[in-house]
Parts: sequence; structure tokens; C-alpha cells
Amino acid sequence: MALDTPFFVYLGPNIRGVIQKGTIYSGDRATVEEALADAIARYPRIRNLLVSGDRLAEDRIEVKRPGTRLYNEYRKLAAGLK
Repeated sequence: MALDTPFFVYLGPNIRGVIQKGTIYSGDRATVEEALADAIARYPRIRNLLVSGDRLAEDRIEVKRPGTRLYNEYRKLAAGLK
């Protein structure tokens, strides 16, 4: 089922002063990435952890399942923050 207004949710780790897990961004991918350009420039993996509202339910599970793409992206970004 397609949504009338597209949105994306960040499923990565909290990065103090940059981005917070679970933040919802309204708009298509290009608009959201443009709004987050500074954050993505500092932490490029943020881009891979922005999921569309259409896939939110599935991707919330995938980010916690070892071996999946989102799980690996989350872990790599989190490891780079330490």
C-alpha cells in the first residue's frame, strides 16, 4: 500500500548533536538526503539507514537480525562512533 505523503525514518544509532534514532523525515529520498547533507557528509552510513515508510515494519526487524544489510550498516556506523 503506497502512502500519500512519502517519509523516511532513520534506524541507525543516536549521534549526539547530529541525528536521533527513530526520527521521521517527510518527503522523497532526495529531499530527505538534501536536508541531511551535512550529517551524511560526516557519517555517510546514515544514508543507508534511512528507510522508507513503505518498508518501515520490515526494516525495523531487519536492523536487529544478524547478517542482514541493515544490521551490518548499523554496527559499522556504531563502531565508527567510539
